[in-house]
Amino acid sequence: MFRLRTEAILEWVKGPDVLDVGCTGHFVKIGSPQWLHGRLREKFASVSGIDISEENAAFLRKNNFDNIYVQSAETFQLDHKFDTIVAGELIEHLANPGLFLQQAKKHLKPGGLVVLTTPNAFSLLFIAYALFKYPKTCENLQHTCWFCPQTMKELVGRCGFKIEHFDLFDDYPPGSPSRRYRFFVVFRRLFGFVLPKLLAKNGMFLVLTPQSSAPQSVLTVEETGAVRDWQENAPQVVSVEGH
Repeated sequence: MFRLRTEAILEWVKGPDVLDVGCTGHFVKIGSPQWLHGRLREKFASVSGIDISEENAAFLRKNNFDNIYVQSAETFQLDHKFDTIVAGELIEHLANPGLFLQQAKKHLKPGGLVVLTTPNAFSLLFIAYALFKYPKTCENLQHTCWFCPQTMKELVGRCGFKIEHFDLFDDYPPGSPSRRYRFFVVFRRLFGFVLPKLLAKNGMFLVLTPQSSAPQSVLTVEETGAVRDWQENAPQVVSVEGH
């Protein structure tokens, strides 16, 4: 079985003050172990959330979720700072991901973290989808961009962050009506061990910390140790399932 993505994220989040950006997810699933915002609320005493959906934010408030704000991830302004800012499957939806990272940096306490996940553009799942569905090369029509380890390294470096931790992970949520998807998931479970990790793992997991000063040159992914899991004798990356 693949591990829930929420479990992996929770291991890296530190409190007590946590901000969840894009907190409602694709849709609100109160009580589900796959709904990240709910899991954060269970673990930490002070959790805030922002989302652009007024409807979803109103629904959360109606269900007694406080500190929910209708704001954009690219321009949000709050009156306090956080130990961790979480952005699960968010950055690929934005028109300007760099603006989000700049705002996140402004809202971090000293020693704070940004924890984010995003799809891995070069996984076999997404490559196969693009080949079968071309010119529709992305299943989610709300996505504005694809990321890979190199582009993520460059983006976060330009925005004044360094990569503290990087993993490729399995993000295969259950319940899809697509037969091809369900077949692929079965194939991945049975035979994924023979695939290179870059093809097998369809998600990227990053933990970022602000750099103390603007870098003279952006650190390479290899220098940060971010892709040790690609090397021949690297430890096995933990499998994670999406929420």
